[in-house]
Amino acid sequence: MKYFYVVSFVFFAISCSAPAPKEKTVTVVETPVVSKKDSLSLFLEHYEKFFATNFNVSECPGAAVVIVKDSTVVYKKGFGVKEIHTQDSVDVNSVFRIASLSKGVTAVLAGNLVDQQELKWNQYIKESLNTFDLRNKEQASRLKVNHVLSHTTGLYPYTYTRLIQQGLSLDQIIRRFKRKGVVAREGVNYEYQNAIFSVIEKIMEKQTGTSFELLLKERIFEPASMHTASSTFAAIKSNTNVALPHSYNHYSKKYSLDRLHKNYYNVAAAGGVNASISDMGEYLKVLLGYRPDIISKERLQEIFNPVICTSDKDTYVNLWDGVTDSFYAKGWRILDYRGRRIVYHGGNVNQYKTQLMVDPDHKIAICVLFNAPNPFNGPVIPTFLNYYDFYKDVLEN
Repeated sequence: MKYFYVVSFVFFAISCSAPAPKEKTVTVVETPVVSKKDSLSLFLEHYEKFFATNFNVSECPGAAVVIVKDSTVVYKKGFGVKEIHTQDSVDVNSVFRIASLSKGVTAVLAGNLVDQQELKWNQYIKESLNTFDLRNKEQASRLKVNHVLSHTTGLYPYTYTRLIQQGLSLDQIIRRFKRKGVVAREGVNYEYQNAIFSVIEKIMEKQTGTSFELLLKERIFEPASMHTASSTFAAIKSNTNVALPHSYNHYSKKYSLDRLHKNYYNVAAAGGVNASISDMGEYLKVLLGYRPDIISKERLQEIFNPVICTSDKDTYVNLWDGVTDSFYAKGWRILDYRGRRIVYHGGNVNQYKTQLMVDPDHKIAICVLFNAPNPFNGPVIPTFLNYYDFYKDVLEN
C-alpha cells in the first residue's frame, strides 16, 4: 500500500467583465463581501476535504476531529470505523486513548491545585514524597514540581519506560529511582520522561488527600462536561463505544485489530487518559481560557510559559515549515511559528496516535485522534496551520 499526501490550496479570484459602456451610462460593480462566518465555513470546508481525502487514502481504520474557535465547537466529526472489517462507525462519543496528551491534562490539574493553593510550582518533591530518591541524593533533594512537569529532572531520557511496560505500579517504580544516576543538573537539560513525570500523581494525592483518578474526575472531567473521559483501564474496557486500537504490518501492508492493554495506566498522568472527541472539544475550551472556574488564565499562562529550549533536539516539530524555535513548558510543547507562539502536544500509546494544537493569539484549537498508526498523522497539524493562516489573511483583509 502506497501513501500519498493530498493537499488542497485555497485561492480566491474575483474577476469582473462588462461590455463597453454606452454614452452617459455608468456601470457600478459591487465587490462581494465575505463575512466572518462565511470565511470560517470556507476554511472548515477545505480542511475537511483535506482530512477526508488523506484519511481515505491512508486506509487508517478510524479517526475523530474537533475544532474550537473562540468558545464554540465549530467542527466535530468521526471518520471510519471503530473496528476493522465492520460497519461500526466512529462517532463523536467514541472513546480513544489520548496517550501523551494526558500530560497536558495533568498540567491543567496542577494549575487547578495551584489556584486553590494546594500545590506550588517550586515545591520540592521530597516534601510530599519522602520515598523518592536518586543515586545523587543532593539532586533528588533539589528537584521541584516544575522540573518534573518540564522534563528537566536531569535523568536519562525515558528512564524506566521498560518498568512501565512490564506493568509495575507507580509506587514500585518510584522506589527504583534511588538506583538511577543523572546526566545533568536539574533545570538545565531537556530529556523526555514518562515515569518520573508521573511522580506528580503522588504529590497531588499527598497534598489533597484525594486519589489522582478522583482529582481528574472532580476537578477536570465533570466540571468541563467531559462525560466519557476517564483515566483507568477498567473504565475503557467497560465502555461499549470504544475506537479499538489497530496495528499496521509493514510487510503485508495491512491493518489488523489489536488489543487494549494496561500499559501506561500505571502512570496515568503521563499517558492514561481516555476521552472522546466530544470530551476533547470541551477540553479545548479550557485550554483557550474560557473556563476560569477550572483553571485561571494566570495559571494557564504559567503552564504554557516555556521552561527549556528544545530547538536543538531531534523532535519532529522542529521540522515543521514555519517553526523557528521549540520549547517545553509544563506538560506542553511551545512552538515559535510564523511570528507567534502556539501550544502543541502529540501522543502515541497502544497503537493510538493523537494530536492537539492551540493558537492562543487567534483563539482557535484542534484535536485529532487516530486508532492506528499512519503516515497521515504527521501533516495533520502543520496543514491545519497553513490553511488557517490563509483563512486568517482573508478574514483580516
